[in-house]
Amino acid sequence: MVVLLVMWATIMSFVFVITRNSTAREVESRYEGIMLHANEKIRGVLSDVYVAAINSTSVIENDLNNPDKLQAHLEQMVKLNKYMSSCRLIFEPDFYPQRGHYFEIYAWRDSDGVIKGKQMNEDHPDFLTHPWYQTAYERDEGDWTPPYFDQAASQQLTTTYMTHIHDKNGNKVAMLGADVSLEWLRLRHKRIDAQNHERFEKGFKEKSYSFVLDNDGTYLIHPNEDLILKTTFQEVASQTADTADDEVANHMRNHESGSCKITKDGVSSVLFYSFVKYAEWTVVIVVPEAIINHQGNVLGAIILAVMLFGLIVIFFLSRALIRNIDQLRKTTAQKAGIEQELKIASHIQQSMLPKKYPPYPERPDVDIYGEIVTAKEVGGDLYDYLMHDNKLFFCIGDVSGKGVPAALMMAETISLFRCEAMLDTDPSNIISRMNKTLCDTNDSYMFVTLFLGVLDLKTGQLNYSNAGHEPPMLVGTLARFIYVDNNIPLGLRPEWEYTNQTILMDRNEILFMYTDGYTEAETANHEQFGRDRISNRANRLADLHLDARQYAHQHFETAQNFVGDTPQNDDISLMAIRYIPQPAYGSLYHRCLTLGNDVEEVVELTAFVNSICQDLEMNETATTYTTLAVEEAVVNVMKYAYPDREPSHIILEAEANDLMLTFILHDKGMPFDATKAAEVDVEQQAEQRVEGGLGIHLMRHYMDHISYERKNDENILTMQKIIEK
Repeated sequence: MVVLLVMWATIMSFVFVITRNSTAREVESRYEGIMLHANEKIRGVLSDVYVAAINSTSVIENDLNNPDKLQAHLEQMVKLNKYMSSCRLIFEPDFYPQRGHYFEIYAWRDSDGVIKGKQMNEDHPDFLTHPWYQTAYERDEGDWTPPYFDQAASQQLTTTYMTHIHDKNGNKVAMLGADVSLEWLRLRHKRIDAQNHERFEKGFKEKSYSFVLDNDGTYLIHPNEDLILKTTFQEVASQTADTADDEVANHMRNHESGSCKITKDGVSSVLFYSFVKYAEWTVVIVVPEAIINHQGNVLGAIILAVMLFGLIVIFFLSRALIRNIDQLRKTTAQKAGIEQELKIASHIQQSMLPKKYPPYPERPDVDIYGEIVTAKEVGGDLYDYLMHDNKLFFCIGDVSGKGVPAALMMAETISLFRCEAMLDTDPSNIISRMNKTLCDTNDSYMFVTLFLGVLDLKTGQLNYSNAGHEPPMLVGTLARFIYVDNNIPLGLRPEWEYTNQTILMDRNEILFMYTDGYTEAETANHEQFGRDRISNRANRLADLHLDARQYAHQHFETAQNFVGDTPQNDDISLMAIRYIPQPAYGSLYHRCLTLGNDVEEVVELTAFVNSICQDLEMNETATTYTTLAVEEAVVNVMKYAYPDREPSHIILEAEANDLMLTFILHDKGMPFDATKAAEVDVEQQAEQRVEGGLGIHLMRHYMDHISYERKNDENILTMQKIIEK
């Protein structure tokens, strides 16, 4: 009997400790998820403003000779970016002598949401002597300023992204600044703290709170607003007897993330902190241990009560007690089995990913390869593909967080993709249903960035939908990022309507996809690999004619050589798809090219048209005329169909039979019928002719037939040329 009593007490104590610890960890994971969600939100907002500023530099540089037009550009920037409170363009002294020695253009959103702008000259303060301006000016690349209180405009805490504007000779002539008010961040933290207090912390005297620190430890967001921009975390930590907060302050300065236990004013708490990349801030949430341990204590008290009751029952019903002990042994064995199963989770996760290469040896028209290098035993990156009805369905994604929770959500995402891809061929429909299902089961505030595409192997048409993922690259003669709509990741808002986009892939082009572990691969000095290096590497590989596996491995080697011996912090996933259409007997010659509405891509257009003329053995004169006419047609689209220079794709198809070469130009810009333009008088002086008229004249003169139609909100211009050999 004594032995049975000892065994019972031991087992119950073991179950009590395990249950309490696992319950406490579950509560900690909930608060960590809230903190990581805030981290991603900050990164997303700053990234949107950064991209808007970078994309606007070329437009501004093209219009430097028109200051009034520059003001319209700034107002458009503020209008299109809801988190951008204002922006400014600060010129070097005497750049516009007629506007004064000092000159600045400024645009802002007032309290009623109205976009306004103004120009300031000699009455404006001498901003060129300010330290923040000098620091930004001396950098070779743009960067964010330390947060400051904007007394001149918004009267709110603000941070600014500053970048250079150059003239045609490459000289620095101005600084472009995009301002982000941090009022939205203050209100968001206030709302989240209130929600935590209401949902999880009722009845507790001490409650959780969150705050945000600058890279030097200065408070940017805090419930006690007297600390903001006046006090650092290190100063507060130095006033307490606890040394743990001093140690965590050093970790924060080293851009680390983690958690630790601290004691302040007699209250023991767990401090969770997460470093925000790009901004170099730290998001912190402090949760009293009483809240973390509450559920475990309640459950532990219940277990102790059960144990006491069991001790009483065992005195009278020893046989029943023996049966209960046997049952308890089975339960303990089941728990041990669960732990063992979790160790096998990584093997199961890897088995869900495609391994065979080539995956479809019977299909010479497509070459696909993907690979994941995980930072830990299990991770949250994913990729998958399947084929049916002559269509290749594929996706690549990244689950927020790490470890077993991310691995489980990764497995769920792959299962949903395989199921939905068998039911529909529309990427936006597939990804929307996946999003709704993930939102229904997402109690841990996790999310998934995902790029999903459907490639028609007969036509080369690629329909895709992007959910907050990195933009892929299309690699042909040159490599370029394709445009992706600004959709949110999966698992956040079930009602979100995801959008479709379309491009055409030419023969032997590669669609290259990756996760942020590639762009954010870091050296020991915290220098990241970045998209520019990816683009440069892709352009160097463009002419090597590598298969999909060789192409992906070259990128892996590039990342490894860059980071050296630095430990990997995040999963790296790469996937490459090479489209290799096979000509059918008696079929027409067919090629296609996808361009961005950027005149710098005309170089690739010229090479594309020349290669077609060479394939068809056209003579030199016909090649020259054809190339000139197609170039003029595409440049006209870039100029007149997209007057605001908004990012979009322009698709050019080429078809040919024995007698005729046909080009079909597609764009979704403003309606523009070149065939109805009046004939230009070539005898007139250049300054007297209507802008664009000469280009249309060349199209008519060098092509044998042109026609236009507007269909499905798309301009379609068809140009035909008799093949002359």
